[in-house]
Order: sequence, then C-alpha cells, then structure tokens
Amino acid sequence: MYRISRTHPWPPSIDLSTVRETLTYMRDDARSVPGLEQVAAALDTALSEVDAAEERLQPVSLSPTMSRFLPSWGKVIS
Repeated sequence: MYRISRTHPWPPSIDLSTVRETLTYMRDDARSVPGLEQVAAALDTALSEVDAAEERLQPVSLSPTMSRFLPSWGKVIS
C-alpha cells in the first residue's frame, strides 16, 4: 500500500462542499433519531468549522484526482 511520507507531506485535495453535503445528510439523519441529539449538535459544530475553513482557503483549480460526491438518485451506475 502506498503511504504519504510524513517527512514530506502534501496538502490533501478536499472538496469542502462535498464534506458539507455529507455532514449535512448525517446531521439530518441524527436529528431524526431519538438519543442522537448530541451527535447532531456535534455535526453542527463540524459544519461551522467547514464554513470557517472554506472562508480561509484560497480558491484552487479542480484537479482530476479530487474527490467529488455524485448522487445517483436511486439509479445504479455500471
């Protein structure tokens, strides 16, 4: 397995809008389950941190290796 060198790490390519969408889905699901209110609150905090990080970042061009969320809307893609 390939490993990133700890002595010469590079910044990962993270699409914060995808992170936000994923955390939002998780938060909404947690809100609908009794007993997971604290999980939903923690995800709200994480969403605030994503927003703050996005404001601090400089715009970057998209790379072909950048992860992106592509919803299938119930269709199987093969």
